[in-house]
Formats: sequence, C-alpha cells, structure tokens
Amino acid sequence: MSLLDERTKTANAIAEGRFIAQVLKDESTEIDKDVKSRMNAFASAFWSKRNFAVNTTTLTYTTLKKHRFVDMKTRQTENGVIKKKRHEIHNKPIFGHLNNIVRELSFGFTESVKEKFMKLQDS
Repeated sequence: MSLLDERTKTANAIAEGRFIAQVLKDESTEIDKDVKSRMNAFASAFWSKRNFAVNTTTLTYTTLKKHRFVDMKTRQTENGVIKKKRHEIHNKPIFGHLNNIVRELSFGFTESVKEKFMKLQDS
C-alpha cells in the first residue's frame, strides 16, 4: 500500500471518528433535554446529579443508583411484591433514544457527511 493510500485511509478514519463523536454529543444533549422535561416535577438538587460524557466513540451516562429505581413498577419487600408509583425518567428516555443513535451511526455517514468532516480536518 502506498503512502498516499495510507494517508487517505487515516483521514477517513479520523473523519468517521469525528462523526461518531458528533452524533453521540448531539444525542446526549437530546437525551438530557428529554430527561429534564420528564423530571420537571422534581425540584431538589438530588435529581440533578447526573452527567453525560462523550469520549471519542463512547457515550457514558452517570447517575445515582437511586435514580434507576424510580422507573420500576413494583418493589420487592418482605411482605411480597407491592405496586408503586413510577416516574419514567431513566429507562424510557435512554432506550427511546438508543434507536436514533444506532440508525444515525449505521446510515448517517454518507459521502456528503464524510466530505464535511474531511473539510473540518483540513481547517
């Protein structure tokens, strides 16, 4: 493989990495908006302890363990299973946006998008 082919391959990989990072950043913003709109009834600072971090090809969502259990319909106790009120602030927004991420990463890296990210690389 010639040096020019190696450089083209590397440039394409860099453009693809930037595209993935951009998609994950945009979707993390959308997920955060969705979670905030679902949490509008919760006013304490306890509910704001969550964070999104995008590291090249990884989207990391950190939250307190207690936030995860607010989604559950039932709770296991010593007396058996009891129903409880649930608030869809974790699983529904996360898994609702997961299909958007998969679709965009699978089909969104078209030639025109590649050219856009290649121009950003040259700048």
